[in-house]
Amino acid sequence: MQASSPSVDHRTVGLRKPSVWEAIHSFIVNITLNRRGFPTRIPIVALVVTKQDRDILTLVSGRELLDMHFAESCEEACAFATRLAAPVIVFDRDWPGSDWRKAVESLSSLRHRASVILVSGVADDYLWQELFRRGGYDVLSKPLRADNVARVVKLALTYWKSGLKRATAPGRA
Repeated sequence: MQASSPSVDHRTVGLRKPSVWEAIHSFIVNITLNRRGFPTRIPIVALVVTKQDRDILTLVSGRELLDMHFAESCEEACAFATRLAAPVIVFDRDWPGSDWRKAVESLSSLRHRASVILVSGVADDYLWQELFRRGGYDVLSKPLRADNVARVVKLALTYWKSGLKRATAPGRA
């Protein structure tokens, strides 16, 4: 009887960590598939007060290939957004115990520069200007409507992608 040899094929023995080359291959395959037009789900982080707003966001996420992640606090929204590199964050102006201005500044200053959409019962030029000064992207009026949510989120994604292209363009620091 022979002792087990050190050259055991670990791919056939339980779960294991993929090698660096396997991780690189997986990354390249995903990029190739995405370029060919295969759908991919885009992570979106949302911090909204009402179940009705959650339901509308969930409906839109199913229709638009978005992967909606609902947070229960500003800190959790920051953590989700950072971990997922979520390009869009939806934040309810009426979130209890928070100052929306500080929350928008915090969320929009994350490393990956997400587009922050403020959900508000009031939507006027003053609010939009204040949101923009704080680093936010746009205002969604309450009550949420699926078509408006889809339109604003798609525009925010486009804006975020164009910011990435500008940041990585040759000659940029």
